[in-house]
Amino acid sequence: MIAPAYQQAMQGDYTLVKELQEVLSYPYDEQSQDVEDKYYRLRPKAFFNTGGVSHYSCSS
Repeated sequence: MIAPAYQQAMQGDYTLVKELQEVLSYPYDEQSQDVEDKYYRLRPKAFFNTGGVSHYSCSS
Protein backbone atom coordinates (compact mmCIF):
# COMPACT_ATOMS: atom_id res chain seq x y z
CA MET A 1 0.00 0.00 0.00
CA ILE A 2 2.74 2.43 0.88
CA ALA A 3 4.93 1.95 -2.22
CA PRO A 4 2.31 3.26 -4.69
CA ALA A 5 1.60 6.14 -2.31
CA TYR A 6 5.29 7.06 -2.24
CA GLN A 7 5.49 6.80 -6.02
CA GLN A 8 2.54 9.17 -6.45
CA ALA A 9 3.95 11.56 -3.85
CA MET A 10 7.25 11.74 -5.75
CA GLN A 11 5.19 13.08 -8.67
CA GLY A 12 3.55 15.67 -6.40
CA ASP A 13 0.26 13.80 -5.83
CA TYR A 14 -0.26 13.25 -2.09
CA THR A 15 -3.84 11.99 -2.37
CA LEU A 16 -3.03 8.35 -1.58
CA VAL A 17 -0.63 9.30 1.24
CA LYS A 18 -3.37 11.35 2.89
CA GLU A 19 -5.91 8.57 2.37
CA LEU A 20 -3.63 5.99 3.98
CA GLN A 21 -2.88 8.37 6.84
CA GLU A 22 -6.60 8.73 7.52
CA VAL A 23 -7.24 4.98 7.45
CA LEU A 24 -4.15 4.04 9.46
CA SER A 25 -4.70 6.74 12.09
CA TYR A 26 -7.63 4.70 13.42
CA PRO A 27 -6.72 1.08 12.71
CA TYR A 28 -9.30 -0.45 15.04
CA ASP A 29 -12.29 1.64 13.97
CA GLU A 30 -14.88 0.26 11.62
CA GLN A 31 -14.12 1.31 8.06
CA SER A 32 -16.46 1.91 5.17
CA GLN A 33 -17.09 -0.87 2.67
CA ASP A 34 -15.11 1.13 0.08
CA VAL A 35 -12.06 1.19 2.37
CA GLU A 36 -12.41 -2.52 3.14
CA ASP A 37 -12.69 -3.37 -0.55
CA LYS A 38 -9.63 -1.28 -1.38
CA TYR A 39 -7.27 -2.18 1.48
CA TYR A 40 -8.27 -5.53 2.99
CA ARG A 41 -6.22 -7.61 0.58
CA LEU A 42 -2.80 -9.09 0.04
CA ARG A 43 -0.11 -6.85 -1.39
CA PRO A 44 0.16 -6.79 -5.19
CA LYS A 45 2.59 -9.34 -6.64
CA ALA A 46 4.53 -6.49 -8.24
CA PHE A 47 5.66 -5.42 -4.75
CA PHE A 48 6.19 -8.88 -3.25
CA ASN A 49 9.99 -8.80 -3.44
CA THR A 50 10.47 -5.05 -3.27
CA GLY A 51 13.09 -4.23 -0.68
CA GLY A 52 11.77 -2.41 2.36
CA VAL A 53 8.12 -3.06 1.54
CA SER A 54 8.05 -6.83 1.30
CA HIS A 55 7.90 -7.49 5.03
CA TYR A 56 6.80 -4.96 7.61
CA SER A 57 6.76 -5.80 11.30
CA CYS A 58 5.06 -4.02 14.16
CA SER A 59 7.32 -5.56 16.78
CA SER A 60 10.42 -3.82 18.02
